[in-house]
Amino acid sequence: MSFFTGTAQDGSGDFQKSLTGNMLSKILTSPDKFSHPDELTYEGQNTLSLTGSIRRLLKKALLSINSLSLDAPLVAITWLWFFSHIYNCYIIPAHYYILFSVTWLAYSGDRLLDTLRTPGSIRNTPRHRFTSQHFVPLLGLWLLTATFSVCFLLMALNSTELKWGFCLLSLLALYFVSCFCFPHLARSFLPREFLVGMFFSIATHFFIVVQQPAWAPYQFWTGFSFFAICTLNCLAISRWEFTSDLDAREVTFFTSNPERLKQFHHILIVFLILQSVISILMMWNQQVPVFELSLLLSTLLLIGLDRGNVSSRLKPVLADLALLTPWLILSILS
Repeated sequence: MSFFTGTAQDGSGDFQKSLTGNMLSKILTSPDKFSHPDELTYEGQNTLSLTGSIRRLLKKALLSINSLSLDAPLVAITWLWFFSHIYNCYIIPAHYYILFSVTWLAYSGDRLLDTLRTPGSIRNTPRHRFTSQHFVPLLGLWLLTATFSVCFLLMALNSTELKWGFCLLSLLALYFVSCFCFPHLARSFLPREFLVGMFFSIATHFFIVVQQPAWAPYQFWTGFSFFAICTLNCLAISRWEFTSDLDAREVTFFTSNPERLKQFHHILIVFLILQSVISILMMWNQQVPVFELSLLLSTLLLIGLDRGNVSSRLKPVLADLALLTPWLILSILS
């Protein structure tokens, strides 16, 4: 037995040596199969550099859209297009331009007024810093756009649209003047977040309502719900910029009611549940809840932004882009 055992051990040792030698020879003679560590590092650095460049470019583009006040007008014309599909209304290109320009004038004008009201202080937000640093060209662009838009709408709108449009613009101008002269009083009476929600809801429904002989109950629902999601959008931004607003002594809903900061997430959940219930009821009645599903998706995105680790500089513009959900919902369900 010792003989056979000794022979097996010797044979096993020779086999292991032969196998090891073959493996080493393959490694040494087949360099193409194994990349040099320096090459891997170089390729990895290139990939990381490209990814970082794309992310920086995307971030710069998003901040530029917000700094130029383009995100809110894009949201406005998106919902006008969406409501025209829901109510089967005819919207001409002039309506889109008027809504876009009026919304841009309102948002950029508000930031210009902020800079005029507090010329010595620059708020710690990219859009306010941009407005302060480029005040003169932005003011010139605002005046040029306002002049052209007034001339354009005088030619493009009928008498009914002009009458109600100027009523809306007069009320908005009155609020801006009061905010400039008596900011604490005006914004305590009607917080900016609720005004923006109201303005957006009325403006996006404006060209729809003037074509309707009478308001249907569902129009009250879409008007209220859209007012709610726009207000929640503004409240979310105020919540994320609470410290900046407090340092600048800005009057917002949360600087006036800081105890409400922790309750905001629950309000989003309640609104999400409400839209879910309405969607289920509509599907039960064999109706497609296109409007409600858009609000559901927008609310989910706001909740994700509120709870996520997204840069605080990007959150405001991403919150506005979260309202572009009608493009996705209609493309899927239409």
